[in-house]
Amino acid sequence: MTNSLKIIHIEDVASDAELVDRTLKKSGISFEKLVVDTRAEYIKALEDFDADIILSDHSLPAFNSLEALNILKDSGKLIPFILITSTMSEEFAVSVMKEGASDYVLKDRLQRLPSAVINAIEKHQSDNERQNYLSKIVASEALFSKAELIAEFGTWTIDISTNITTWSAGTFNLLCYKYNEVVPSIETFFKNVHEDDVEEVESSFREAINNIQPANAEYRIVCHDSTVKYLRSQFEFELDGNGNPVSIIGFTQDITPSRLAQIEIEKNLAELQAAAARQTSILNALPPNIVLLNEAGKIVAVNESWRKFTLKNNLGIPKYGIDYSYTAISEKATGVDEISAKKIAKGIRDIITGDIQEFSMEYSFYSGQEKVWYQIIVAPLTDKTKKGAVVLHTDITGRKLAEELMLQSEANLQTVFENTEVAYVLCNTENKIISFNSKAAELCLEQFNKKLRVGVGAFSYFPKNKIPNLKEAIQKVSQNEMVSYETSYQSEDGSTKWYEAQWVGVANDKKANIGFILAFKDITERKIADIERDRMTTDLVQRYKDLEQFTYIVSHNLRAPVANIIGLSNILNAADSGTTENNEVLTALTQSINVLDQIIMDLNYILQVHSSITEKKRDGAAAGLAR
Repeated sequence: MTNSLKIIHIEDVASDAELVDRTLKKSGISFEKLVVDTRAEYIKALEDFDADIILSDHSLPAFNSLEALNILKDSGKLIPFILITSTMSEEFAVSVMKEGASDYVLKDRLQRLPSAVINAIEKHQSDNERQNYLSKIVASEALFSKAELIAEFGTWTIDISTNITTWSAGTFNLLCYKYNEVVPSIETFFKNVHEDDVEEVESSFREAINNIQPANAEYRIVCHDSTVKYLRSQFEFELDGNGNPVSIIGFTQDITPSRLAQIEIEKNLAELQAAAARQTSILNALPPNIVLLNEAGKIVAVNESWRKFTLKNNLGIPKYGIDYSYTAISEKATGVDEISAKKIAKGIRDIITGDIQEFSMEYSFYSGQEKVWYQIIVAPLTDKTKKGAVVLHTDITGRKLAEELMLQSEANLQTVFENTEVAYVLCNTENKIISFNSKAAELCLEQFNKKLRVGVGAFSYFPKNKIPNLKEAIQKVSQNEMVSYETSYQSEDGSTKWYEAQWVGVANDKKANIGFILAFKDITERKIADIERDRMTTDLVQRYKDLEQFTYIVSHNLRAPVANIIGLSNILNAADSGTTENNEVLTALTQSINVLDQIIMDLNYILQVHSSITEKKRDGAAAGLAR
């Protein structure tokens, strides 16, 4: 032993400690020794000195060797412990050895101490090495078992002559058992094999044993909780010196994830095939002419509408164009103008190369004598392996004709809108202007000295005193009422302008209000005419009243003097006149007065009849108003 030993020596007698030193040195043992004689010193030495061996006297004033041995065991340190004492009974020696002491030496026989120390050290090292080896084996087996559990595999063997079967921990787990829960056997193995797989697995084993050839089998295991596992077992034979099989060595792996993935793939494949069939049905049911292109621009599939289209227009394409370049067909298409054909061909190429992500355009051609319109839409069609495009041709002839009619109608409406004497302003629900005609712009500039602008609030163009009335009108039109009234505005030159205003609500197809139209018409001339007419009517009424007054004068003031003259004339006629001349004068006077009286009576009658008719008309009008 060449290494220097570190020794803790428990001893309270200095001469005994020196005697131990001389004995060890004499035997050639190199050492470093720490002598302690109290419990505290001993505990501290265990922590700090890192001893290789402990030598201990049995009896010390503070404690004894048994207590020292227990302190060592409690510390968890594995250090050889040799008891050195004066006298010791055999029973005590046995009890000390049972407590964990490595050896004991009597003080009167110290010559045995060196060999006892060396033996204790070597035994301790041997025990450590054996323990380390066992620990490595245990750790290796534990690691293998852990690896089996992680990788979900297991190993097993079958002795052919005895049928003795062994399973690793992983095999127990794969077969849904706890470790050593059952006795491994072929019968126990087949208990959990799915009933539909038993015959196939048995056949594989028999064939392998008969031919002494490696084999494998895939099967299902049904666990106690009805969980199903997919396993694969591979096995081969161990042969003796004569080439005869003596055992079967097997390896079993859980392939559930991969098998389920395969089942899922098969299921998805079936679904994809069904989806492809549905997609074909859908494509054939769609009205647009649909063509699928590969990355080379060749047609790989078409729908029924495309087939009918090619037949109807006599395109003369074999197999409806399948396996032919679509761009070449587009460039040579009949009935389509050259510019449109080239644009379509370029759009398809750019989609396939990825230069653009979408392409759409409208084009026309003549089908017989009829002009038809189509819209072409090209979109990229990509998957993991190739690129391509889907091309849709939609017949938009009906829409284009409707658009042309609509444009014509809009043009006609715009013509009416711009050539009317009525000013129109269209506002949204936020009372902001969204459109107006030229008459409205002209009127606004003339009346308010402001330019109409889209997006500006309509209220900003009116005087503040008009705003409450405007809000009331808008409230009514929002409830689908039409508001109509006459209003006037003072011009800058002091003249008054009269307008007829109409407010009409605008509703969408769901009858929800989306705004209103304000219509203004200049009625100043009509209003002036109405005022003049009213003035003339007032003047006529006044003339009528004057005529009535004249009638009264004629009836009363003129009729009375005439009557008096007639009376006096009658008196003169009755009197004895002196001469024939006087008589003639009186007679002529009487005749003239009678004529005048008749004229006054006729005039009075006419005035009375006219007055009666007028009164009846007034009474009738009053009665009508009363009703």
